[in-house]
Amino acid sequence: MTHERIRALPPEVIGQIAAGEVVERPAAAIKELVENSIDAGATAITVDIRDGGLTSFRVTDNGKGIAPEDIRMAFARHATSKIRTAQDLYGVQSLGFRGEALASIAAVAKVTCLTRLKGQDVGLQAVNEGGNFTDIRDAACPEGTSFTVRDLFYNAPVRRKFLKKPSAETAQVSELMERLILSRPDISFRFIVDGKTSYFSSGDGKLENACMAIFGLNTLKMMVPVHGCEGGVQLDGLIGIGEAARGNRSKEYFFLNQRAMKSNLLSSAVEEGCRQLITIGRFPICALHLTLPFENVDVNVHPNKWEVRFTNESLIRQSVLNIVNDALTRDRHTAPRIPSMFESKETVTRVSGVSVQPPASAPVKPAEKVVAPAPVEPFPVKESAPVPEAPVRPAVIQRTQPYSLHNNMSGLAPRPAQISVPHVSRVTIPEKKQPTFHDFPVPEKKSPAPPAPVPVPIPLPEKEAEQLEHSHVAMHFKDKPIRMIGVAFDTYIILQYEDRLLMCDQHAIHERLLYEKFLRETATAPASQTFLIPCVIQLNRAEYNAFTENREALMSAGFDAEDFGDLCVQLRGIPFVLGQPQAERCFMDALDELCESGTISQQNKVQRIIQMACKHAVKGGERLPNDALIDLVRRMLTEDIRLTCPHGRPLMVELSRTDLEKRFKRIQN
Repeated sequence: MTHERIRALPPEVIGQIAAGEVVERPAAAIKELVENSIDAGATAITVDIRDGGLTSFRVTDNGKGIAPEDIRMAFARHATSKIRTAQDLYGVQSLGFRGEALASIAAVAKVTCLTRLKGQDVGLQAVNEGGNFTDIRDAACPEGTSFTVRDLFYNAPVRRKFLKKPSAETAQVSELMERLILSRPDISFRFIVDGKTSYFSSGDGKLENACMAIFGLNTLKMMVPVHGCEGGVQLDGLIGIGEAARGNRSKEYFFLNQRAMKSNLLSSAVEEGCRQLITIGRFPICALHLTLPFENVDVNVHPNKWEVRFTNESLIRQSVLNIVNDALTRDRHTAPRIPSMFESKETVTRVSGVSVQPPASAPVKPAEKVVAPAPVEPFPVKESAPVPEAPVRPAVIQRTQPYSLHNNMSGLAPRPAQISVPHVSRVTIPEKKQPTFHDFPVPEKKSPAPPAPVPVPIPLPEKEAEQLEHSHVAMHFKDKPIRMIGVAFDTYIILQYEDRLLMCDQHAIHERLLYEKFLRETATAPASQTFLIPCVIQLNRAEYNAFTENREALMSAGFDAEDFGDLCVQLRGIPFVLGQPQAERCFMDALDELCESGTISQQNKVQRIIQMACKHAVKGGERLPNDALIDLVRRMLTEDIRLTCPHGRPLMVELSRTDLEKRFKRIQN
């Protein structure tokens, strides 16, 4: 066996290895360049990408620039102006401090830097390819710095082939820009994708305006402000619950001392604070800024600087939880309003009375009784006493709940609407003497309906009793008869099979049968249900890119949508098992899945089918006719179904004759 000698790696290999820790993809390189711009005091930053950053990307700022004598050192490894000693690592206040970003990017790309100090008449251009300078010269450029990066990983084909397609890389950069815009509302960001502006923030320092640039105006209206200080933690920001909630955690943004970060600790704290205010399986959206002493935080965890560590994590978690919970419950009027399913914006003008004035030229005659025109014969109208004064009451339509479906799945059978006729006020004329009227039909006030009677068990008719006695003749399992003994608590069907007693849950059986039926129907029925009125949905750049790149996948999943322009999508149909009331939410969940994993899972569809089966199945405690019980058992035995409901509960439990005899002490153990 031969032993290899230990030797130092070549500088170019060292550069490519180190670059892999910092520059994983175009978004990582852009993050490092933008953070350098922020540390340079820039108030306006522009990010321009082509083909997701694979072809080229540019980061331009109006910061203080780089001195000509420092341009070579700026591209050197472990060279920085932000820290001096190891003690500075315990209180890092800048976003960058490692001094390896530019060196790592230049080692695997072709970088052109244009920079000019404030107050200088001329700038400088430096070109670095693969870690080596090829050109340094004076150049005309505005104050600030501009980095143009081309052909990322051109000299590392192994790394380049693992990059995703341009749309996926664009989505990664879009998510990064969302975090950067929300992290610094005081900086104006402009994000350009293939020549088109995707995001623009005003940089006025207001978090609300930054959130509107990312989430849109409609979502911003549903967000609740969060402000508080507890346990040495100051928390400020906005949080969205209710209809603003999403199907995953991709829209939970956290910032520590104006540094964008990702933290499972803070995510769990916020979700715990919203637990009773948000649906299970949904996650809030938020943009929360934490302010802590720099010495209580360690940002030197990983080269990408996304992870941070706190000195007292339990205290931080509890403080964030309490502040979020207090903000959502302190003033209930600030909570997002639950939208009405049927909301009319039309105003109805109601007439309370009519005053008739005689013509000015005609002399005023003594008042006479005003008699309403008589109806057509043969229906004579009798005069009555004047109707007493009463306020006008609009017609009210009282709708009752639909009948229970029980085992009938054909449709709803609503009760007829009860309409109360409005009271009509009288017509007055300018005269002291009161006119007379004919009576209008006004319904009498009805006393409240008596409470529903408590159901009383009814003995089975002789025909049903006889059918129950001989039901084992019609049911067989493996060529052996099954006898139906009866029903316990109007829920559990008791059967006798050979030397065993079987107890079946009628709700669980029906739920499983309906679930299998709905699955078969969704596999053969049309994939999409068209809306009568399409809805327009506003998307952000990442969601819009996911829609345009995966339109065929969305169509095959049952979502009928088309581009509506200006980052909007017109939704015309959804999978019919999802239902229209949650159409926008289901469509946004599908886009979130595409942004996160690139595919649409069937989990939401299956969960919706499970809900439908559970809702329409016969309930426990609901008494059914004997033939319906027999049909349930027969279908359970003949159809190839699992002996559990879709929620995992068993359809039946069994008790052997041996177990019974042991309980009655007929036999000994």
